[in-house]
Amino acid sequence: MYMKQFRTFLSLLLALTVLCVSGCDISTIENAFGLGMNSPTEKSENTEKTSVEIEYFDSDAGTNDQSSDLKSDETDSVSVPKEDETVVEVKDDELIYDDVNKLYSVNCTDPDRITISFAGDVCLTEGCSVLNYIKRHDNNMANSFDEKLLSRMVGSDIFMLNNEFPYSTGGSPLEGKMYTFRAAPESAAFLKDIGTDIVSLANNHCYDYGPVALNDTFDVLRDISMQYVGAGENITEAVKPAYFKCNQKTIAFIAATQIEGYANPETKEATETSPGVFRCLDTTLIKQAIEEADSKSDFVICFIHWGKEKNDLVMSWQQSEATDMVSAGADLIIGAHSHCLQGIDYIDGVPVFYSLGNYLFNSNTQDTCLVTATLDCSASDTVDIESLQFVPCIQSGGQTVEAPESEWSRIIRYEQGISYYASIDENGYVTYSSTNRNTQHGMNTSPMREKEEDKSGE
Repeated sequence: MYMKQFRTFLSLLLALTVLCVSGCDISTIENAFGLGMNSPTEKSENTEKTSVEIEYFDSDAGTNDQSSDLKSDETDSVSVPKEDETVVEVKDDELIYDDVNKLYSVNCTDPDRITISFAGDVCLTEGCSVLNYIKRHDNNMANSFDEKLLSRMVGSDIFMLNNEFPYSTGGSPLEGKMYTFRAAPESAAFLKDIGTDIVSLANNHCYDYGPVALNDTFDVLRDISMQYVGAGENITEAVKPAYFKCNQKTIAFIAATQIEGYANPETKEATETSPGVFRCLDTTLIKQAIEEADSKSDFVICFIHWGKEKNDLVMSWQQSEATDMVSAGADLIIGAHSHCLQGIDYIDGVPVFYSLGNYLFNSNTQDTCLVTATLDCSASDTVDIESLQFVPCIQSGGQTVEAPESEWSRIIRYEQGISYYASIDENGYVTYSSTNRNTQHGMNTSPMREKEEDKSGE
């Protein structure tokens, strides 16, 4: 939290110095300090005053992805690019922001625990219901969440989400792609309103406006000190994990996508000389990346973009890929892309959340969740999962709120029925189950599917 405050202070001091030297009047200086950069104190005030009432709007047209079946991948053999060998010495309680080595630090609330929260797909594309709602409510993304949910996000030591679009005014929409997203660069500041610390760019929309817009996105995120993984100006950067120093422990974050599921996708993979995403349809490269991260950290988190849209049935190739990642050293796997919830599983003791669904994506009313992992870092040489909580939420009308009591229990029951070797108690806490709890019988039971079938008359 102090790192965020320190960076914000430096940014504001620099802005004030430049304005004063240039002879600006007081109104210009005031405008410079009104660009939506909230300090941790301001976040707390937002948390206390925020109250969200769910409004119901018609579904947004054109916010669903194209579905694509898994096809054979013709990717040549690959290896992890050699990382920068620079060694950064870290002193106790020293705050670090090192974009070259992707090494950062946070001061945790509890010296023996690290809390990390995860959310699924977020979209701030121009003209969408989510952005329209934000603009109508003081240009503050915090107002898109209720008090309880916002406090969970802001109160986590690290909060991560899937950033499903580029930030740019440049580039051109990919020719022939049905739905293309792009957000104005100034929209990136909204991420700070809700306590975001790191985003995944490994998805099938961050390249919607080509390499120009993707490169702009990197610059925009770096300008606001927002960490990102899963894409880069070249393959070395796209593959490189982000490392967070917390309570004298190191947590590694890796993001990758296997959408689209064929060899020459619309969303380009980064190369040695061109920008793009980190693809993991062939798991060779991500296994090497995990092994590398495992050797440099105490805990490895993989945020993966996979699955089939509007389908809560986990595909066999998702399970196969998860098994490969676990064997390479992943300690926690978080998934996104299906735009609906998918189940939870344990593979060789490692929790796998196959999809967190849409978190704040469009105006549709649908179930979603926030997942919070509490890590025990009290031992000198290990980091273990102390608890995992699945927090039921509801997205509607460009807002997301923590599910009320009646809806909470319904969503818990639903999530339990689509999960596997995992048990979810009434408070959403997830633990290993020695028996398979799944009741789908090989069928897609997603409410999103039912809604679409009702609309089409099928």
